[in-house]
Parts: sequence; structure tokens; C-alpha cells
Amino acid sequence: KSDMYYGDDGAISDEDLEHMDEITMKNVQFVKMTEGDVVLLDNYKCMHGRNVFDGTRKHGVAWFEGWEGEEEMKAKAQQSKQAAMA
Repeated sequence: KSDMYYGDDGAISDEDLEHMDEITMKNVQFVKMTEGDVVLLDNYKCMHGRNVFDGTRKHGVAWFEGWEGEEEMKAKAQQSKQAAMA
């Protein structure tokens, strides 16, 4: 068992962990990969892991803090939302 806690540092019971595992396993999406494949995941939107495999892997991490034109895109989306509500 891992040392798993709620966001407030409260302990997670075995029963709750089993329930979380059940829900997680019902929603697993397997991605079959071959040499050269790349997978990008948003850590805020999904949890992820990998199965055991033979061979080696290259593991890279990138942190994206926005992009050129992000503020303009957000402003345009907000304007569209307000226009739709009017």
C-alpha cells in the first residue's frame, strides 16, 4: 500500500482506496505503442501509468505555461460566451 492521503493530509481508508481503484480500472484506456511513438498527457486532466514491458524507454518531461496568443484566445472565447448569453 502506498502512503496515499487526501489533499488535506487526511488518511485514505483501505475501503476508499479499493473504491478508487475500482473506478479507475473501469476507466482505463490502453495505448499500444511502437518504437518512435510519443504520448502527451495533461497531468491536471488525467492520471497515467504504464504496464511492465521489455526494452528501454526514453522519458522526457515538458512544462507548458501558456503559449503565444493565449490571452487573445481567452479574451475572444470570453466575448463569444458573453454574446451567446445576451
